[in-house]
Amino acid sequence: MSKPIEVRLHLCECALCQAEADHGTIQQHQRMNLFLSRLTEPQRRWYVGMLSQQPGSPSDVELARITGLDRKTIRRGRREVIAGLAELAPDRQRRSGGGRLSAEKKMLSS
Repeated sequence: MSKPIEVRLHLCECALCQAEADHGTIQQHQRMNLFLSRLTEPQRRWYVGMLSQQPGSPSDVELARITGLDRKTIRRGRREVIAGLAELAPDRQRRSGGGRLSAEKKMLSS
């Protein structure tokens, strides 16, 4: 029997959720964070970047409190969406060239 995947949801830190003042807003923020927990890192960035462009949407500071993403990450997501996601290949999660060298390349370069 497979073990259930444990997902850690961000708990919203906005003033309304902290004061438990508006249950509709609290539920909306919980659903947003549940959805974000199922996305990859770039997808979270792009989704919140798109949210930040909507008329009447919360500011980047407020979105950071709601989602737990850094303001710079939200700005980056917004820029990437505006640019049409042109810099990123659709089959990769990160840009190529990063990360550690493979063990084979390390042995050859020594």
